Amino acid sequence: MLLISGCGHHQQIEEVSRLPDTKIISAEVKIAPPTSILPAQKDLWVRLRQGLDLHQHYSHPELGKKKHWNQNKQNYINQITANGSRYMHHIIGELEANNIPLELALLPAIESGYNPLSHSHKYASGLWQFIPATARRYGLKRDTWYDARLDPIASTSAAIAYLKYLYRRFDGDWLLAIAAYNGGEGKVKKAIKKNEKKGRPTDFWSLELPKETKSYVPRLLMLSRMVANPKKYNIDLPLLIDQPYFTSMDLVNQIDISQAARMAGVDVTEMRLLNPGYKLGVTHPESPQTLLLPLQSKEIFLISLEETPKEEWYPINIYTVKEGDTLSEIALKNGLSTESLIRSNTIRRHIIQVGQKIKLPGTGLDSSSVTHRVKSGDSLWKIAKKYNISVKNITAWNDINLKKPLKIGKELKISIN
Repeated sequence: MLLISGCGHHQQIEEVSRLPDTKIISAEVKIAPPTSILPAQKDLWVRLRQGLDLHQHYSHPELGKKKHWNQNKQNYINQITANGSRYMHHIIGELEANNIPLELALLPAIESGYNPLSHSHKYASGLWQFIPATARRYGLKRDTWYDARLDPIASTSAAIAYLKYLYRRFDGDWLLAIAAYNGGEGKVKKAIKKNEKKGRPTDFWSLELPKETKSYVPRLLMLSRMVANPKKYNIDLPLLIDQPYFTSMDLVNQIDISQAARMAGVDVTEMRLLNPGYKLGVTHPESPQTLLLPLQSKEIFLISLEETPKEEWYPINIYTVKEGDTLSEIALKNGLSTESLIRSNTIRRHIIQVGQKIKLPGTGLDSSSVTHRVKSGDSLWKIAKKYNISVKNITAWNDINLKKPLKIGKELKISIN
């Protein structure tokens, strides 16, 4: 696995949490010389180079130090290209629309290796490695069904908003803004004030910052200058065609990601890597219900969508009302709103009866999952060992806060795929 320096407000990537049945794989990368690019095809790397705007920092002495980069450069480029090929066209387009230096399109390479399922031990997640507090600040929704930090579109929009804010806060200095994205704006401000008191310069290179942040900015600049001049650094850039990789579709009903993959003729892993925000393997029962799929699969998917009855789009669970049940309690337990439950079952006046059958949105875990009820002495580690899965997966499937103890009696969904 790549050694990736993550955000200080995020920290170093430790483990890749995966959705059930999903193995994080990278497509085979074929190194192609420029002559292989047909006239009708434009190279995304060329477009990226044209938007690089931090050239004045590329020759700084710090960028020549091995302590900031100890990996095989070509292997690293191959890996991030394989992963990033799904998302880079979208990211570059969004940065251009906001008039932001395109060096920042490479930030997810440093943060997550362009792996939207990356998690850190500091609770940061996604391509841009947002921690929960920053995610809330920038409107990234998180609930039982969905985590917008993992959503390539939502997280990119939030990251751009955050970076623009940091750029303004640090008086138009991109290096300080990037450092603050990693180490936190408070630490950078504190370092600036300390230097001001001592009459020292307050540029990034002169500040006393945490070791990780002092390497984070140089790593981004080192990667940027490799992209700017690959021949100089003996790098071959794998071919990236300058065209959208995915298309977005708004659906009127939930859809199971695996079912959507079959309908589109797309590998399930690929579909899940485009829609990683849906933690339970199915789109949200209320919102969002947007699906991303490879651009070339749109036509066949639309045909399949017309031919497939809506009741086959996603799994349905049937719940039998027990004595003492209320609609609000049933809804809360299943991560739904009461209004959604009423709409799905045409219930009138919020009245339910013992023995009544209620339809509940299912999840992509339903066909091969178990429910584990937490008992005294249980720990996430013990539960993970029992089912031969990772703690990270349990927390992702059940939206667990690792800072809080497990409650006895809590029901955990466990995939046994």
